[in-house]
Amino acid sequence: MKSAYLLYEHQDAKKNKVFIEQMIDATQKQDIQLSLLIINEADWATKIDQPLFVWNRTRNANIAKQLELAGIKVFNCSFVNGLANDKKSTLQFAQLQGIPTVPILLEERIQQYPVIIKTIDGHGGSEVALCHSKDELNAYRSKWSTRKIIIQPYIETHSTDVRVWVVGSKIIGAVKRQGSQDFRSNYTLGGSIERYKLSKEQQSQVLALQKALKSDYIGIDFLLLPNGEWLLNEIEDPVGARSFYHLYDEDLPKLLTEHFVEELGM
Repeated sequence: MKSAYLLYEHQDAKKNKVFIEQMIDATQKQDIQLSLLIINEADWATKIDQPLFVWNRTRNANIAKQLELAGIKVFNCSFVNGLANDKKSTLQFAQLQGIPTVPILLEERIQQYPVIIKTIDGHGGSEVALCHSKDELNAYRSKWSTRKIIIQPYIETHSTDVRVWVVGSKIIGAVKRQGSQDFRSNYTLGGSIERYKLSKEQQSQVLALQKALKSDYIGIDFLLLPNGEWLLNEIEDPVGARSFYHLYDEDLPKLLTEHFVEELGM
């Protein structure tokens, strides 16, 4: 049986225990022994021995890059992981592909409030704040003084966005999320969810972005405007799938394993 590894940070591994077990079962059916490694443990790297692949479920692109330099196949590659965890780079990359995005504001050119301030590498709706004045903005800049941030205009969406999951070049699902507490729509923060049907133009934009990225498994989040148009907000890698499981019957571990096997030419 061929060996492969699944990389997680300790806390994320605890939250995703069931999914990890499902992935181990799914890969075993393809004659792959998938082993979990926790990167918080000092000796994790020494345990990797000529694997078929490594699936990086951390937000550390440097780890993926080091493995790639050692000739190891990594899902997602370091480029995708690094881009997805840098919101500014994500938006700039998407703009080059002709994808409509949420604008980025230069602080000295802010003409009206409210605005949104966020760290470029926050996730799950954390480290995102709505500022109604320059004083509030300065307070968050001070709070996150050691972090890189971006500032964006507040766009009225009634706390609504769309997440699209993509495995390889296949869109496997999309969900409309609406926040219940504040301007954020994250399901983990108490928002409501429902399936969302993409238009042909939206499908085309998603697949164009995936093709440019050459991603294996990502989530792409778009702000959904009242007129039905959307603006790309961020890309998630690693991406959560709790709302996918609530709304879809597809066997996600099976879909992922089949993609990995296809990419490896097995």
